[in-house]
Amino acid sequence: MNRNLSVDECKVLWVVGAAERLATLGMLSPDIPLRLSSDAVDNFIQIDNHRDILFKSDFEVASIFNELAESENAEEVAPEDMRQIVHLILEYKNNRTQLVKYALSHQTV
Repeated sequence: MNRNLSVDECKVLWVVGAAERLATLGMLSPDIPLRLSSDAVDNFIQIDNHRDILFKSDFEVASIFNELAESENAEEVAPEDMRQIVHLILEYKNNRTQLVKYALSHQTV
């Protein structure tokens, strides 16, 4: 992992990057409010390689996303939608191959 970032910063960076990647795949709205800066993309890739050991549990990922959503005033997002987004982020973390295959097979050219 990047030695300039704390573990907590790496966790937040990964959650934001995962949501952005899901938006790129067409699985989330493309106008998500949180995005990685161009400087942070390389850090995300490096952190992503260690995602399995970065988080103690999936609950931690969900908590970080919910805190970020609250900080971005996402109160107009229905709780069920929030649960679905968290589910997608966890699938991106835990079952990426199947998720990406599914997303790519449903994209229009």
